[in-house]
Amino acid sequence: MARSEFRFVVDGVELTTEQQSLIAGEIQKAGLNALSVAGSKLANPLAVGHANIKLRPEWYGLWLIDGPFAEELGQKINDLGFWMQR
Repeated sequence: MARSEFRFVVDGVELTTEQQSLIAGEIQKAGLNALSVAGSKLANPLAVGHANIKLRPEWYGLWLIDGPFAEELGQKINDLGFWMQR
């Protein structure tokens, strides 16, 4: 499975919890848009993450998972009952 990782680091700027959460949300949107602009071919994408810094820090931000693992993980989430059709 291929993996590319991109980071955005802010150093030396004091940010409130609310500001950090807002920035994380904007970075998530920008990352998904960048995939589209780059013309990436996604088969079965699953986006997992959050912008709430009070939750698990290792999931802070956004993880985009594609392929068989995304399908497996998506099914597990559906089994838990959190999936909501839009």
